[in-house]
Amino acid sequence: MLMELVRPSKKYSKQLMEYRSAFLQIEEQPYGGSSLQNYTDFHEWLNKVNSQEKGENLPPNRVPATQFLSIKNGELMGLINIRHRLTPELLMESGHVGYSIHPAKRRKGYATEQLRLSLLEAKKLGLNKVLVTCDKENTASAKTIQKVGGVLENEVISTDGKEIVQRYWIEIR
Repeated sequence: MLMELVRPSKKYSKQLMEYRSAFLQIEEQPYGGSSLQNYTDFHEWLNKVNSQEKGENLPPNRVPATQFLSIKNGELMGLINIRHRLTPELLMESGHVGYSIHPAKRRKGYATEQLRLSLLEAKKLGLNKVLVTCDKENTASAKTIQKVGGVLENEVISTDGKEIVQRYWIEIR
């Protein structure tokens, strides 16, 4: 079975919380997870995700976004979040798409497939071009972005001044 992007639901609650734990154990955050690392209760996180998609109760620096789970053979492989538009801050550092792959599933091509599928969803949202960013030292992510057509525009210093962020644009065809 091929990977598919599905919307979060109770069906995946146990896998999502295990995904969260896997990232916390390696002291990373699950990018593209709508701040999953901050939630110990699946239902609270799901409510936040649903509100975020509708643009309800958003903090000033947030925009409407659609959350997806990357599923293969019923198993959660990764998370991907598509922001519907960009603020000046998102334009500089975070972009339209955030994503992560379960730490135990990395380096198997899942990130590339997940990002490719997200472009189809971004097109449905009316986006013809998306910005995807990664830390310069994350060469695996840079290669993933390039594989789906990402073209490096430039590098910027992160707002916290700790990292160099690479900014890639992907034309959606």
